[in-house]
Formats: sequence, C-alpha cells, structure tokens
Amino acid sequence: MKRRFLYCAVLALAAGSLPPVGRTQPAVTQDARHWLERMLNSTQTLSYEGTFIYVQGPHVEAMRIIHGGGTGGERQRLISLSGPPREILVANNNVVCLSPKRQATFAGGDYRRSPFPWSIPRELGQVENHYELQVLGEDRVAGLEAQVIAIKPRDAWRFGYRLWLDRRNGLALRSALLDEQGQPVEQLMFTDLQIKPRIDDAAFATPPEAKTGAAPEAGSDASGAQAAVGEPVTQSAWRVEQLPEGFVQMSHNRFTEPSGRHPTEHLVFADGLATISVFLERLEGDPPLLQGSSQLGSMNAFGTVVDGHQVLVVGEAPAATVQRIAAAIQHTPEGGKP
Repeated sequence: MKRRFLYCAVLALAAGSLPPVGRTQPAVTQDARHWLERMLNSTQTLSYEGTFIYVQGPHVEAMRIIHGGGTGGERQRLISLSGPPREILVANNNVVCLSPKRQATFAGGDYRRSPFPWSIPRELGQVENHYELQVLGEDRVAGLEAQVIAIKPRDAWRFGYRLWLDRRNGLALRSALLDEQGQPVEQLMFTDLQIKPRIDDAAFATPPEAKTGAAPEAGSDASGAQAAVGEPVTQSAWRVEQLPEGFVQMSHNRFTEPSGRHPTEHLVFADGLATISVFLERLEGDPPLLQGSSQLGSMNAFGTVVDGHQVLVVGEAPAATVQRIAAAIQHTPEGGKP
C-alpha cells in the first residue's frame, strides 16, 4: 500500500533555466488577476486538441490531449506518445486509466489536476494571501502570442509558478513550477494546439474493455485483485500541530485492504495551490520505506518513524515545508498522551 502511494507521488527532477520574456516590467496585481480569471474560464468552456511536452529533469514525455468544455462539463483524454502506451480518460470526476495491456483501472472522486493548468481556486483571494501575482510580459508558444504571468510565493514555504496564457482566450499554453532559486522543477508546453467548436462524444467514449469483463469490479484493481477502499476518518490517534502558515487540512481518509492488514491513513494539506500528502501506516515488522529526506523532481519527500508507524510526507513544496509538516504530525496512543 505505502509503496503504491509513493510510486504515484514521485516524479523525476527538472533542470535548466527559463528564457526571458519580451517585456519584464511587472504590471499590477489586478491585471494578473484578470488573466488568471480568463484562464479559469477558458479551461472550463473551451474545447481543443493538441500535443504538449512534459519535462522533469531527464524525464521528457510527449502527450496528446483532447479536451471538451462547455455546459456538459469538462471531459478530457490524454494519450501518451512516448514510452509505454497509456491513456487517461477523465469525465464527470471519474477517471479511467488504460495500461499497456489495455486493462482498465477506475478511480472516482476529484482528479488531481489536468496538465493545463494547476487547480487554481475560483477565489483568487485565497491565493493572493500567500502569493504575489504579476504580469511579466509577452512571449510566443506553439506559434501563438502569449501573456506571461508570475505567481511568486510571499515566503519560503512554497514554490513559485509561471504561466504562459494565450492572449486570444487565456488558455494556458505553457507552465513552469519554480523552486526556491527560481529554477524550473517541472515544465509543460504545447507544441501545437487547435481550438475546436466542439469535440465529438466518441473522443471521450469509455473503451470497450472498460465496459466488459476486462473492467475490474468495484474495489478491484486492473488485474482483478481487491484494492484498498478509503473512507473518511472521524476518530484518529493522529493530530496535527503548527502547520506552515497558510496550509490547512483538506481531507483525512483511511484506506484498508480487504485482508484488514496495513491500514493507511492519508491526510491532505493545501494552501490554495500547493498540495501536501501525509501517509501514516503501522510498520508491523516491515522496514520503513523512507527515513530522512528525498527529492524526486518537483516532489520533496520526508519519512520518519513514530511509535512504530511510518510517517511519509510528499508534496510539490520546498523540503523545509515537507519536514515542517512531518514534525507537526503527532501520535497519541490509545488511552495515553503524545
């Protein structure tokens, strides 16, 4: 269980520097807010097809995206163009992942994010409490004129962001996640993009193998093995103290395998942009998966052992933030004090 969680969280390291934009005199925050509002609107309403490149250090991947917006809700299909063939279909908050053998894995609930853009909340005031918004200038991406927006952290607890938005409609054409030194640790960029009046429903159809016996039953993974089932936690021996400023707890769930062994608690903390996951699991004689710090691309991780439990913190945030959250996790044995 814990290895599966960490595998889903880790990414490879990105390097290099960002080129200068055409005009670098920052504009007022209100202008940047206007562009971000346009981006949020275009993400929900526009339909488009395109190819983008995803870069994290030595890892470079090309993907095709088909995105449908409008009154029917957002739908999206991602198709890998490099490495093992894979597809991800997102519709109505349901996710279907197709493996190289065309096996289907189903997941419900909120899909963390589509490649463009990040999950910026509608209430931008929440973001501005901890980030400064700036218009940097103009550039070109995929042959299109782009407005460059900076989202700069107001303290050292979070990473920064840079967005290249289509000047015609605000759609994100390129994005970069920046570390404490302003260097990119993750980048995505369209190489071609076509806005469509609409996308045919067939582009988002669930594959036949996901509708027949090849699809797993509820609570099973793609191989047919029973998967862990999560439920909200109402009572826990774990509590959280002194989080980094701006981070709040978003969810707390417990995942239990059908055998009842290795229950794992999963907590999510966020500041409006950055998201940190905490995994708590009794070791039961197993060696800890991680002790100390580890950097895996844009992800920083920190692991420690508390009262025989692995505490694993993973997120797209500076190492100090991840360590601070790990230190905030306190365990209270039954009937005792921490």
